[in-house]
Amino acid sequence: MENYMRLLFLCFSLGIVILLGLAKAENKTEPRRNDNLSPFEAWRSAYFCLQNISHTCSTKDRINSTGLLDVPKSEIKDYCWGGCSQHTQAVLDCIRDVKRDFWFTNNATVSVINETINTACATMSDLSTLNYKSSATSIYKKLYTPFVSALPTLVLIFMLKP
Repeated sequence: MENYMRLLFLCFSLGIVILLGLAKAENKTEPRRNDNLSPFEAWRSAYFCLQNISHTCSTKDRINSTGLLDVPKSEIKDYCWGGCSQHTQAVLDCIRDVKRDFWFTNNATVSVINETINTACATMSDLSTLNYKSSATSIYKKLYTPFVSALPTLVLIFMLKP
């Protein structure tokens, strides 16, 4: 009986180890399937979206974490109708799906880069996010509320001092 219990425990333990080894915590090829329960996991999923590389885009035309795209007017037709813009927009859609508030290194958002690509392809003008400057309005919004709520508190504290 004792040997049977040991064998049962050993089989049960081996089964758990095998199941844990087969479990995949994150999907690197399709990050939208990941459960982004924390900001860190959402950032990782966005990173995995950026690792989705298409061979229709040349290395210089691929989107990366910097958010810099620079396609001259002479190459915009190949970029827009050669499949690279569609792939870039699919990557941007993936990023938007896993992390809504994603900001690239140049402070551009996903929607800004999407609009830039759409405008360049519609007008056949050069596509560039090299000189993008953030308006920083979201930073001011984040600072405005605590400042406004702290100001009356400080006034009240100083008025109550004897």
